[in-house]
Amino acid sequence: MNISDYLQFLEPIQEQLNRVYSIASLALTVLVCLWLFNFIVGLIQRTYSVGKAIGGFYRNYFHKYLRQTILGVLNTLKKTTNPI
Repeated sequence: MNISDYLQFLEPIQEQLNRVYSIASLALTVLVCLWLFNFIVGLIQRTYSVGKAIGGFYRNYFHKYLRQTILGVLNTLKKTTNPI
């Protein structure tokens, strides 16, 4: 028998392996897409949490003093620029 005769016997096996490879690559692609989506959502969630914590800290401890300082500077500038 020739080698080409043996290859004819292997064709069904090759077709099955192609199907398995196709399904496995599809599953891997779906898993990678889901992982990326989860990663991006996790980054958004962490960024929101950090922003909320920093904003709450600012609002509770610094906002009042910073507001008074800015209003004082603006009132000082307003008084010096309007000679009545």
